[in-house]
Amino acid sequence: MKKINKFFWWCAGANIEILEECPTDHSKYFGVGGTIVFTALMASFAGGYAFFTAFKSVIPSLFFGAFWGLLIFNLDRYIVSTIGKGDGTQKITKEEWKIAAPRLLMAILLGFVISTPLELKIFETEIQTVVERLKIDKAVELQNRDTTFVSNLNNSKDRRTSIDNDINKLTYDKTSLSENAGKFFENSIAEQKVDLKNKQSVVEVWQRKVNSSYSSYVNAKNDSLSNSIINKRLGALRVNQSERNKAREEVQSIQDKIEDLNNNKGNAIIDEKNRINDLLASKQQEKTNLNEQIASKQKTLDKKNVGYENKTENYDGFAAHLEALSILTSEKPAIFWAKWLITLLFIFIEVAPVLFKLMAESGPYDDMMDRLKHESFVKEKQKISDINDSINTSIKISTEKNQNRLDAEIVGNKALLNKIALAQAEIAGLAIEKWKEEEIKKLNAGVNHIINHNGELKI
Repeated sequence: MKKINKFFWWCAGANIEILEECPTDHSKYFGVGGTIVFTALMASFAGGYAFFTAFKSVIPSLFFGAFWGLLIFNLDRYIVSTIGKGDGTQKITKEEWKIAAPRLLMAILLGFVISTPLELKIFETEIQTVVERLKIDKAVELQNRDTTFVSNLNNSKDRRTSIDNDINKLTYDKTSLSENAGKFFENSIAEQKVDLKNKQSVVEVWQRKVNSSYSSYVNAKNDSLSNSIINKRLGALRVNQSERNKAREEVQSIQDKIEDLNNNKGNAIIDEKNRINDLLASKQQEKTNLNEQIASKQKTLDKKNVGYENKTENYDGFAAHLEALSILTSEKPAIFWAKWLITLLFIFIEVAPVLFKLMAESGPYDDMMDRLKHESFVKEKQKISDINDSINTSIKISTEKNQNRLDAEIVGNKALLNKIALAQAEIAGLAIEKWKEEEIKKLNAGVNHIINHNGELKI
């Protein structure tokens, strides 16, 4: 039990040797240390679960959980051990709030970080249901990206269905032709006569237009209208004549077909069968080509869908669970409030030791720690003062030595300067005497050149 107490005291950042001398403070720091330890354990569970959710591996998750727990433990211990004891009263002052603000913010952040993985575990069943729904939504979303490809495939299938209908109709016509040859001729001639009647009506319409345009053209010529009007009406007449002639040719063609049907009934059946067979062969070939295209496209689409399914099947990591939790909280208010209560609980657990130390009254342990800190502070200040005195003394001695050396140099320099001055004066005197003598010699040597025999000055 004693070892456990010491361990929890150490976790609370207390000085164990001093705390042992203060029995009244044992439980306080035991509680702080216990909070830190159990918070670290919960963080370890949360980190390990989060890592397992992301990587689906047990052994690495255990190592990461242990690492995460130690990291949170170290941060909590640092926060509590550096917060101090406040002002020693149960009231938290504004100044204490300012000092504790960074550590409180850090504790709140840790509360969010620790609570989130545990919330994922608590609501795991509900979250997994939403994750499965998200997988389906993601698969549909990926498949919808191939809209053009799927549209082309569906168009090919629709075209194949249309060809099947055409083949069925042609097959039916071929069978009906063999079974009801007489009726076939009657129907064929009836169809041609209907076409003939329609074309004859068209011819009549164009003939009326020709007559009208011809009358207009003749009137223009008779009335001597301008050439442009005459040419315009002539052009309209020719256009109408051309369209009328085309309609007449179509009428003649239909009449020829009717006559041919009446004269060559046997050949007409054979020709119709050949026509149907040619159409059937063409449709069958087109269907074969379409089947190959559809099979190829369907195979490609199936591969894509399998790839999408594999991708969405792996959508079961940490981020997917977070997204599912977000959806759950938005859809179900009960889960929303439960999630926030859990988060607030962990935030309270994180900030509780900090607030507890700020609100705790000063005890014997705090007084002894203050005394030790003060003693250490005074000793260090004394050491600094002694060092400063030693340095100042050394500086003073060095200064005095330098001053004495300077004074000696000044005295020596004065004597030297005096000697130099005397020497310079003596040298100057000798130089003057020497100059004087030389000048006198010059004067004596050149006196007869200065005055001539007439007593005049000679220059």
